[in-house]
Amino acid sequence: MVNIKTFSECIAIAGDAKKHLMLGNGFSVALFPKIFNYKTLAENIESERINSLFDAIDTHDFEFVMRRLLEASDIVKHYDSTGNISAHIHEDIEELKETLIQVISKSHPPNPSEITDAQYNSCHGFLKNFDGGKIYTFNYDLILYWVLMHFIDNPALKLPCSDGFNYPYADEFVAEEDRDTTLHWEIGREKTQRIYYIHGAMHIFSDGSDIEKLSYKNIGLPLAQQVRNQIDQDNFPVFISEGTTEHKLARIKKNGYLSRMFSSLKSISGNLFIFGHSIRDEDDHVFDFINQNNRKINIFIGLFGDVTDPHNVIIINKVNSWKREFPRKKFEFYQASSLNVWNNS
Repeated sequence: MVNIKTFSECIAIAGDAKKHLMLGNGFSVALFPKIFNYKTLAENIESERINSLFDAIDTHDFEFVMRRLLEASDIVKHYDSTGNISAHIHEDIEELKETLIQVISKSHPPNPSEITDAQYNSCHGFLKNFDGGKIYTFNYDLILYWVLMHFIDNPALKLPCSDGFNYPYADEFVAEEDRDTTLHWEIGREKTQRIYYIHGAMHIFSDGSDIEKLSYKNIGLPLAQQVRNQIDQDNFPVFISEGTTEHKLARIKKNGYLSRMFSSLKSISGNLFIFGHSIRDEDDHVFDFINQNNRKINIFIGLFGDVTDPHNVIIINKVNSWKREFPRKKFEFYQASSLNVWNNS
């Protein structure tokens, strides 16, 4: 018999110790069930040509494929006397750009006004439970970012929102109106970080070396236009939509920003609440890292629906195996429906 508690009961068990939060796709699906119905963005690709390209490189990672195409274009032009191969590569680059814009537009609400004040306020109440801790999200959508920014100008309601991005060190003493609107991630800034996009996000871009984030001042533009503006400059969203845990971990290790987001899991202690995640095998690299954390930590896992539902049975069986393998850690289940994150009727 599995003991399922309410969210409030688990918060009480956690007591005054630090509380961290880890969000899965269920956090976004609970708000926009008809939009966030993807497993990976790559599944929404309609172009046979782009699908075959992803298959050939054996990945679902848009940024990775785009970088390989740009590198190939730079190399091939030295050997392609007719220009035919270079032209084909350029066509694929342009089609991949358009495909990325299309699938993001299809899978994401266009702007923050799609969320009502009642929904913002309800989510604020949920996130306040984790004021002193860190928030990790698997989601590469902008929903969490929009909520954090919604309250940023209200000192009484402002939520901790440091995500490691800021104006470049060189711009610290430049008047704000003269600064670049793009925020940069630099090593050292992550020391005060509270928000972690484990697999990247749609508003985080890379030009192949620097990692930048769109300023909230520009978020008034529809998302598709923001993405198009960045892609036109050969900056591509940094997010991992790989299938297997091995692929995801390999991508994380090759990206300084992502690897530092990931490694921070080793330092957390106290309590970790997991909400909206199916604990699927594709994310074992994250949960293995948490379980191998030698610090004392209580882990609370949200279950949605009847405990006998197949998806919950899978979660329960996996967590039971963790209990046997990591006896120093404490695991509890709570019913996700015992809290209403978005004030849904």
